[in-house]
Amino acid sequence: RELSSASTWASRVVVVVSHDRHFLDAATTDSLHISGAAKRLTAHRMSYSAWAAKREEQQKALQRRVALRNDKKDKLTAYAGHGFKFGGSSSQISMMQRKANEATKLEEEGAAEAEETADLSEDAELPLALAAGGVLRGPIAKLENVAFRYPGMEADLFAKVDMSLDSESRVCLLGENGDGKTTLVKVMLGHLDPTQGVVTLNRGARVALVNQHHADQLAYDKTPLAFMLARFPGDGSTQHEQELRGHLAGCGVVAAQQGVPAGALSGGQRSPVG
Repeated sequence: RELSSASTWASRVVVVVSHDRHFLDAATTDSLHISGAAKRLTAHRMSYSAWAAKREEQQKALQRRVALRNDKKDKLTAYAGHGFKFGGSSSQISMMQRKANEATKLEEEGAAEAEETADLSEDAELPLALAAGGVLRGPIAKLENVAFRYPGMEADLFAKVDMSLDSESRVCLLGENGDGKTTLVKVMLGHLDPTQGVVTLNRGARVALVNQHHADQLAYDKTPLAFMLARFPGDGSTQHEQELRGHLAGCGVVAAQQGVPAGALSGGQRSPVG
């Protein structure tokens, strides 16, 4: 509301980076698209949602053109190949050559368009495989009459928390910033001691925490591959290293980025590693 309505910002240029499309639609008038594939920056005088809708239509139109071109090229190639195989008159051979040339031209046109529209083909969906660890008997975590306050606080951040999580639990913590959501998780995992109450973790459970700033846990002088090898040393074999490289590649960290220090990577490039 401040950016979209306050007169203070009416004569100023504000560049916003956000993952919240509703916020972007309310606060911005133009969109800048940075394409890593095309190495290009393009400006669009429209909101994010309008740009996204336009982009989706462009992608669909591109897919139709590519499909039609490939279908035509396949038919031309098949005709030319069939004729060369069985021979024919000079006029027939000339026709076959023309068909082959047309197919080559279509292929060149396709390559040129692919380069020109590279920014429309960089939204590949990466598969995400979460390996299940099985089912544990009893609670994974149990909180009994738990309260917590940071040193210097006059009142508890939260109190009288009774909660039990098992292998089938899927819980979402909701609350304003500063209400204690992350603190509650840290108390549950034993990273912080409760001011009152008892927290019990199942000894058979291995718990991992991925927070909103997880990419920052990578040391800036360490590469993604070195980070993975330190966390998962395995048997030290070349095969194990190749498996880690394959895992990184499957998460979108390509081979060229795996040996680059994290400080030289963007937050989005570090994110899949963390």
